[in-house]
Amino acid sequence: MNLRPNSISRLVVVGFGLAIIPLVLVIVSVTIAIAHFAEEGQAGILRAVALSDSANRMSSAVRSMERYGLQYTVLQDSALLVLFQQSYEEYRDVSARFRKAAPTKTDLARLNRLDAHLRQARRLLPVAALEGNRSALESEFSHANGEVQRLQSDVNDGISSEVAKLGTRALAIKRLTILEVLLVLPLSIAVALFFIVLITRPIRRLDHAITGLGAGDLDSPIRVNGPRDIASLGDRLEWLRQRLGELEAAKIHFLRQLSHELKTPLTAIREGAELLQEDLGHELDPEQREIVHIVRDNSLRLQRLIEDLLRFSIAEGPVAAGMQQDVRLDALLEELTQSYKPVLRSKNLRLDMELAPLLVAGHRDRLRTICDNLLSNAVKFSPQGTTIRLRLQPVDGDAVLDVMDAGPGVTPEEREKIFDILYRGSASGQGKVEGSGLGLAIAREYVTSYGGSLEIVDSDGPGAHFRCRLPMAPESRPDDGTDQSQRLRKPAERETQAP
Repeated sequence: MNLRPNSISRLVVVGFGLAIIPLVLVIVSVTIAIAHFAEEGQAGILRAVALSDSANRMSSAVRSMERYGLQYTVLQDSALLVLFQQSYEEYRDVSARFRKAAPTKTDLARLNRLDAHLRQARRLLPVAALEGNRSALESEFSHANGEVQRLQSDVNDGISSEVAKLGTRALAIKRLTILEVLLVLPLSIAVALFFIVLITRPIRRLDHAITGLGAGDLDSPIRVNGPRDIASLGDRLEWLRQRLGELEAAKIHFLRQLSHELKTPLTAIREGAELLQEDLGHELDPEQREIVHIVRDNSLRLQRLIEDLLRFSIAEGPVAAGMQQDVRLDALLEELTQSYKPVLRSKNLRLDMELAPLLVAGHRDRLRTICDNLLSNAVKFSPQGTTIRLRLQPVDGDAVLDVMDAGPGVTPEEREKIFDILYRGSASGQGKVEGSGLGLAIAREYVTSYGGSLEIVDSDGPGAHFRCRLPMAPESRPDDGTDQSQRLRKPAERETQAP
């Protein structure tokens, strides 16, 4: 059975719900406990107030009865007897309310003894007034006052006990709340983290897949698990990867086929022109020889242009990151300059090289193409008998290659245009050097794919000064704070001149 959620929004809702349910249960539990505590506290306070008030009023009524009763035995005034009776009635009302306030058994026993003493004093009052003997009446009132005082003391002790119970209950609720929070909060956090990972993992996989497609990785399959909408998006990305791979393969196949189809007739034209020039050259007049020469030269030029277009099309394609390797750029330049010895000899050019041994992460063929295009550009535009300078040194974690020639240079207006496709500078337009206009465009395309830069900088003397900046491999970056340009630079500056 497939338990995969239908959408990431539903997964978010479920995760949010499961994370807050324990917290909600704790809140409900604490709320119920506090409500019960409040109800109990309110009832206890009202009961304590009623008992205390009744006890105080009974004590006042007993004192009034004692005062009026003893005065009546002396003065025999009926008004005092009426006041005594009113105080007794007030006592009875207050004692009835005291009984309704649910006193303790001890308090009820004291109240019953108090009632008995007051009833006995009420019966003894007329006898004491006639006989003038107040000792028994005073004894009853004394016992009644003692009982009411003890009753008041018991009520006050009960109030203190009730307050202590409320404090203990409040402390128990506080501890229970803290315990529930400590138990539930980690659970909620664990549930939240689980769903965060469950939600973000497919999103990270999507991001990784999109980044891989953007970097040109068309070989790694895209598999994204998770909610159906995210998994469906992963399936669409996998379809896109396959489609891009098919298009890339079709493009390369088309370019190779086109290159082959174009170079075959061009080769026949060039060979035919060479045969005419070699075998029939003595039979051709000057105008015909010039035409044959034009055909041969333009066929060669067209063939180079087709090869440059093919390389540029491949340069614009994606580069698989897994095929990169650490390349010694100085050794690559040394190897490259060996192939330029014939042309250097023919133009009597000198190479002034100062190369630090640096590692650059990249594709060897592409790095060679970058250096080849820069060096060939310098050779093309260098006049006879001049010097081409190559400098390779580390600067701020980058390998910086400077290529300087003594040619006509590049005007400020053309510094960016010469990197455009099929653009040739003013020097080419003046007929000094012929080119396809693709070499520098290919070089910049390759350099940019590695996160570097290729630009023209101001030169101290005549000629063009190209500066190529490529990120160095981690193994060749300095880690001790020393000047790597001094640590890695070759001992002496060398000059290479074709014999």
